[in-house]
Amino acid sequence: MLVDINLLPDDERKQSSWLKAVIAIAALGLVLILAFVILGYYQGKAVDTLASQLSQEQKLRAQKEEKIAELESMDTWANLDAAVKWAEGYPMPMLPVLGEVVDALPERGFLEEFTYTGAGALELGIQFDSSRESAYYLERISSTKLVSDVKLLGVETEALEDGEDASDGVLPRYLARYALTLDREAVKGTADEEEEGE
Repeated sequence: MLVDINLLPDDERKQSSWLKAVIAIAALGLVLILAFVILGYYQGKAVDTLASQLSQEQKLRAQKEEKIAELESMDTWANLDAAVKWAEGYPMPMLPVLGEVVDALPERGFLEEFTYTGAGALELGIQFDSSRESAYYLERISSTKLVSDVKLLGVETEALEDGEDASDGVLPRYLARYALTLDREAVKGTADEEEEGE
């Protein structure tokens, strides 16, 4: 029997294990590459889905903004309509008011100022012989149906002119200022009654 003694190293085994390691690493690399490709594909689909959802949301938002703009324009029309109705009801007939103001004056009372300040408010300047008459006038004008509120703003004494003296029998005059708030419905009703009476 012959004994085969080989003192040379076994290269075949080292080479085959090294080859197996390279093949295993290459296979692992291919699996990783394949996993990344599949993951990228699904991520791309997810991005496409999100992009289509975003596009739909943008279209929906644009539609809602158009509806809001239409509603705002309708609201603008409603505001304009309300303003027109207010403006139509704004003019207040002053003839009945002036008649009440003058009728309430005492015999020696004179209307010096008549100012319509808007929104049913008047300011009057009335000249009286005595300060007591201004209080009486306040009472008379507040009892009329056309006036809802009256305030006496103040009473001033008009100075005597040069050459006039209180000892000559010339008395100073008093200027009273009043603020009146009119009852719009009563004023319109009185104006309508006067028109029907004519």
